Amino acid sequence: MKYLLEAFDRKTEFLAFEKEIPAGNDERLKNIMGWTSEQWGDEGYNLDASQLEAIVRLIGDEPHDPNYFYQLTCNADDL
Repeated sequence: MKYLLEAFDRKTEFLAFEKEIPAGNDERLKNIMGWTSEQWGDEGYNLDASQLEAIVRLIGDEPHDPNYFYQLTCNADDL
């Protein structure tokens, strides 16, 4: 599974940028997101402040920009 942190402009709702979550973080993301079942690879989740903060720490990124809203997407690996 490939996971992306996506940032959307609050005014236009256009995708501004995305960052790939490093492989091997499935269990950490499961805990952060509170998932109780496996992901299919076509999901997208709006992030609350605590989820966003945990994911930003996980990827070692800068604090988020309040001009964007953020989502985590789950994408099936390319075969």
